[in-house]
Amino acid sequence: MKRGGFLPRRTPLRSHTKLRVVGHSEVSEIKQRIQDLLRAIVIIRDGGCFLRELRHCNGLPGIPGVVLQADHLITRANSATFADLRLVVCVCRSCHAWKSLGGNLRKAQYDARIKTLLSPERVALWEACEADSWRPTRKYGTDWRLAELALQSELAKEKEGVVS
Repeated sequence: MKRGGFLPRRTPLRSHTKLRVVGHSEVSEIKQRIQDLLRAIVIIRDGGCFLRELRHCNGLPGIPGVVLQADHLITRANSATFADLRLVVCVCRSCHAWKSLGGNLRKAQYDARIKTLLSPERVALWEACEADSWRPTRKYGTDWRLAELALQSELAKEKEGVVS
């Protein structure tokens, strides 16, 4: 054994391959398309960042440098609400980062602001789904293809409403 130097660390737990960030299964591809559809729909529906009146962020579509994102009000890990358009809002990257800074440090404040802007029906749905998401016995089966088709239909309606 050599003294004074560092021994190379060789353990069987260390991986030499990169971890895959996005899955390659059919379901993961459909869920990515659902995400893309949700983003397109909420940009049209909300007309830009949902918080632009409260935070003065200038998050409008078509402005150079503005990145608009779809923010799920309930975590995407909850499959029951993953594709529910009523539980997604459009926010700009800076507002989304403001909420997410430090591991959702400002989530409670963010949620309170969003609730003041949503209709009472959407707030009630949000609270009911959030309460249901913590139930350990919940089981949902989701047909992702059907959800994708419904969102494609909704996007077509939103685009027609903009053109009309």
